[in-house]
Amino acid sequence: MASKSKQYQEPTATSIGIDSGALLSLVRHTSENYPSLYSGPLFGFEDDNGSVDISHIYPYPYPDQYEGGSLRSRSGAKYQQEILDSLKTLDYGVEFQGWFQSTLSGSFITSQLVESLAQQQLTNKNAFILVHNMSSIGKELDLKAVRLTRNFVTTYVEGKWKSKDLETNRLSYLNIFEEIPITINNQALVNLYLASETDTPKSTNEFDILNLSSNHNLTAKLLESLSGQIDSYNFDQTNFNYYQRMYSKENLKILQWKQNRRLENLERSKAGQKELDTNEWQSLFKLPAEPSRYNNMLHSSAIDNLADDLLKKCNEELTKSFAIEGKFANE
Repeated sequence: MASKSKQYQEPTATSIGIDSGALLSLVRHTSENYPSLYSGPLFGFEDDNGSVDISHIYPYPYPDQYEGGSLRSRSGAKYQQEILDSLKTLDYGVEFQGWFQSTLSGSFITSQLVESLAQQQLTNKNAFILVHNMSSIGKELDLKAVRLTRNFVTTYVEGKWKSKDLETNRLSYLNIFEEIPITINNQALVNLYLASETDTPKSTNEFDILNLSSNHNLTAKLLESLSGQIDSYNFDQTNFNYYQRMYSKENLKILQWKQNRRLENLERSKAGQKELDTNEWQSLFKLPAEPSRYNNMLHSSAIDNLADDLLKKCNEELTKSFAIEGKFANE
């Protein structure tokens, strides 16, 4: 967890500007190597207008085993520093600003990625993650820039993840991240690339233009990721439910002991005897410690994102189905 000496600082960057050439390099690399997932450093500079301008994007030379796995690895840090040194040698004057991460919907919400971003934001208040959602590959560019909220970073610095701590800091799975507006310089180039990637020869079958199976594999992967996140959530929730049951049982024993001690002291008082210690229960009973709600919160956030993307895809498939039904009805 974070050092106690570090504290949350309010970001000054209100928007992200990305050079189209750098973004094209990112999109080509991630799309051409899909389903492998990639991450890498972002280099640029902060201007006086509250914007972080990204001019260079370099994927790590190897795919990620899981989202966020490369962000703080030794090999990743070495590669990142070598790139920065090379750019400075060429007098580009850029600095490290954050990372990009290709992912499948909400699967990017891992403890590794969140931990890396939290540490970076405590060093550079304007650090962020550029998330490239591959569930829309071949159709549109699903890109967003996110950073951790004040609520999360404050809790992270304190290192306390019990229910009461989350409530105190008003933190839930809904406000782990905040999104930063993105401006793409010369976005027409990116749109042209995406259009060229999806431009295929016309089929002799007129119904092929609906491309009904184009998202089949992606939808299956979304369902697989959702299932995995739900399993992890249920495992964590089972542990929490067990804690609650044990806490209730132990707390009931304590309440019964206190009631008996009060009655006993009442009798001793009537008999003129010295009352017994009412806090003796603290050495006789031990309440179970509440497990951390950290992973539960991350799983909940990932499930929320995955479910939203699946609903969008369901709407797309329904639209295609209605189009087919209408076509057959008109024949």
